Amino acid sequence: MRRLLYLLAAAVVLPLLGTTAMAAAQAELVRAFVYDQTLTAYVAITGTDQPVTKAEAKIGGQSFPASQAMETVRQAGAPVTYLLLVDCSTSMPAYAEEVAAFAGTLGSGGGENTRFTLATFGEEFVVAAEDLTAAELPQAMADLSYEARGTRLQSGIQGALDYFESIPRQGGELRSMVVLTDAVEYDSTGEATYDETLQRVEDSDVMVHALGFGFDEASLESLFSLVEASGGSCWQAGSQAEAAQAAEALAEETGNLFVTGFSLGTYQTEGGETEVSITFASNGELMAKAERRVVFPAMEGEAPVKEGLPSAETPVQTQEAASSSGSEAATAEDDGLGWLPLAAVGAFLVIVVIVGAATAANRRKRRRAASLQGAAAPPSSPPVPPGPVEANGIFLRLEVLTGQLASGRTEFSLTDQLMVGRDALCDIVFDSQTISRRHARVFAANGAVYIEDLGSQNGTAVNGTPIHMANILRSGDEIAMGDVRFRLKF
Repeated sequence: MRRLLYLLAAAVVLPLLGTTAMAAAQAELVRAFVYDQTLTAYVAITGTDQPVTKAEAKIGGQSFPASQAMETVRQAGAPVTYLLLVDCSTSMPAYAEEVAAFAGTLGSGGGENTRFTLATFGEEFVVAAEDLTAAELPQAMADLSYEARGTRLQSGIQGALDYFESIPRQGGELRSMVVLTDAVEYDSTGEATYDETLQRVEDSDVMVHALGFGFDEASLESLFSLVEASGGSCWQAGSQAEAAQAAEALAEETGNLFVTGFSLGTYQTEGGETEVSITFASNGELMAKAERRVVFPAMEGEAPVKEGLPSAETPVQTQEAASSSGSEAATAEDDGLGWLPLAAVGAFLVIVVIVGAATAANRRKRRRAASLQGAAAPPSSPPVPPGPVEANGIFLRLEVLTGQLASGRTEFSLTDQLMVGRDALCDIVFDSQTISRRHARVFAANGAVYIEDLGSQNGTAVNGTPIHMANILRSGDEIAMGDVRFRLKF
C-alpha cells in the first residue's frame, strides 16, 4: 500500500514540477523542549536513506540554524533518563520475573549516559530509588515488594510526571517513563480522571511507554491509548523472553532517534506555548518538515535572528544538521516550498498526508500487537535498494570469515555507499539475528573508504576496536558485527 502511495505521489508531482524531486521522507518531532536557551529536538526520520546535512527551526517568523551536530542518540551519547513505574499491587507478583527481565535488558541496552529512576504505585506514588546505573538496577528491582491493596494507575502516572517536573533537567536529556502493570484498577478513590491524564501526557515533554501483563484487554486498551497519546510504544508480554524483547525494542527505538539543538540566545518571548517548525534537507534538497507546539520560558534576546544564516556542512564522521544558506533560503522560501508551482504543492501535501497517516496507522498496529511473538523486534529501518555497479567506483571484494552471507554477491564497485545488515534490501546481507536490519554503511569520501555504524544494537568493531563514528578502512581490515566477521579488500 505504501509503495502504491509513493508511486502515486511521483506520478502526480513530477509532471507538474518538470524536474527531478527527492522522494518524500517523513519526520516526526518526537520531543522538543527549551533548556538553557537551546531548543533540543528528538526526531524520527523515515522513508529515506539520505543523510541530513542541514536543519533549520522556524519560531514566530524567525529562523534558527542547528547549532549542534545531528546524530542518533547512540552516536551522540545523549543523556537518557528512564523512570520505571512499577505496579506493586497484590495482583502483580505473578509477573515479577517479567518485570525484572525487562529492567535488566533495558539496563544492558542503554548507553553509558542512560540513568534510571525506580518508582512504584499502588494506593500512592513512591520513588524507590533515584539515579541508578544499569549495574545497580537489578538489585533495586529485587528489593521491590508487591503488597499494595489498592491500585490507582492514573494517579501513579500523574505522580511520575509531577516528579519529573520537580527535578532539574540534565542538559538536553530525553525523559521517558515506562509503566509496568496489568492495568487493573482496584481503588479509584481520589483517582485523577482519564481525560485529565490523557491531556497531560499529550502536553508533557516526558515520553510514556508501557509493558502490559495479564488478560484484562479493556484495561490494557485504556492504558495503551494513553501511551499512544504521548507518542510512546506499548507491548504486552506473557513471558520473560517477551518482556526482554520489549526492552530490546525500546532501547533500539530510543537509540535510533536523531537529536540536535538550536541556539536561541537572541530569541525574545514572554513565554508560553509556541508552534515550532523544523525543516530537514540533504545536499540542498528539502527532505521533510516536522511541527510541534513547544512550551517556552520567558526569554530576552538582544536582536532577532536574520533568516537564512549560513551553517557548517556535515563532517564525514557525523550527520551534522545546519540551516539553509542565504541562497537556499531564497529558493526555499515559505518553509522550502515557495518555489513550487501551486498545483504541485497541493498535490505533494495531499500525498504526504496520506502516506504519513498510513505510516502512523501501521506503526500503531505493530506496537499494539496482543503478544510480542514475531513482533517484538523494532520496526524495520527504511529499505535501501542496492544501486547499480558503475565502472568508475572503487572495486571491493568481500571475504566472509564467519557468518552466513545471504546476498551471495562478493564483488562491488563503490560509487556511493553499501548498506550492511540483515534486511534483504541491503547491499550486503547476513543471515544473523546478532546484527541489525541496517547495521552499518560503507561509503567513499575524499578518495578513501569509510565504515560507519548506524546505531546498531551490538555495534561494529574494526580490528577488534569498537567504532563510534565513521572510520577509514584499509584493505583487509577485519570488521566485526555481532557474530559476523568479514574483510573488504580493495
